[in-house]
Amino acid sequence: NVVVTTAVAAAHVLILVISTDLGAALIYFVVYLIMLYVATRQPLYAVAGVGAGCGAAVIGYHIFSHIKVRVAAWQDPFATYSNGGYQIAQSLFAIGSGGWFGTGLFKGQPDTIPVAETDLIFSAITEEIGMIFSLCLILICVSCYVMFLNIAMELRNQFYKLVALGLGTCYIFQVFLQIGGVTLTGVTLPFVSYGGSSLLSTMIMFGIIQGLYIVREDEEAEREEKRRKKLQHEKNAKRRERELKDGSGRKTKKKSTTS
Repeated sequence: NVVVTTAVAAAHVLILVISTDLGAALIYFVVYLIMLYVATRQPLYAVAGVGAGCGAAVIGYHIFSHIKVRVAAWQDPFATYSNGGYQIAQSLFAIGSGGWFGTGLFKGQPDTIPVAETDLIFSAITEEIGMIFSLCLILICVSCYVMFLNIAMELRNQFYKLVALGLGTCYIFQVFLQIGGVTLTGVTLPFVSYGGSSLLSTMIMFGIIQGLYIVREDEEAEREEKRRKKLQHEKNAKRRERELKDGSGRKTKKKSTTS
C-alpha cells in the first residue's frame, strides 16, 4: 500500500514539476511526507523522503534555468538586481521602509513592488501597516494551524485524523512559503492574496476542517454518554450489592431471633 500511494503521489508531483508549478509541487510533497510518517510511524520513510526531495531539488536546479536565477537572487538580491533580483530587492525595500508601525494606510508605494496583490502582498502590508501588524497576521495563521492540530489529535477515526493533519500542514506550509520563500515559489497567502481559485480552495479547506470539528464534538459527546452509562451501571451494581447484603443481614437476624 505504501509503495502504491507513494508512486501515485510521485506521479502527481512530477506532473506539477513538468508544468513548472514548483510551489504547488513542493507543498504536495511536504504534506504527503508528513502524512506518511504520521500514518506509518516509520522514521525511515521520512529520511528517504527528505533524501529524495534533496536529490530532486539538485536535479531541478540543473534542469530548469529559472531556478538558477531565483537561487542567485535569493543568495544576493542586490548583486543580481537587474537579473532576477529586482522582485525580492523591492520587497525588502518595502519592508524596511515600513518599519514597526508602517507608513500609513494608502500612504505606501505598492506600485513599486512587483505583483504586490498576489506574490508580494505581505511586503505591501508591512510597508503600509507595519511589522507589528504583520507579526499579528503571522500569529493568526499559526493559531489556525494549532487549532487544526488540536482537532486532528482529538479525532479517533484515523482517516479523519490524517485529513485534518494534511489540510492543516498544507495551509501552514503555504503561509511559510509565501512569506519566507516567495523568490522560489510564488504561492498565494491564504485569505489575503488576490485570486479567486486560491480563495475558493482555502474556503473549502476550512469548511472541511469545520466539518471535522463537528465530528470531533460528536465523538466527544458519544464518549461522554458511554462514560455516563458506565458510571450509572457501576452505581446500580453497587446498590444491588448493598441491597443483597442488607437482605441477607435481615434474614440472619430474623433466624437468630426465632431461635
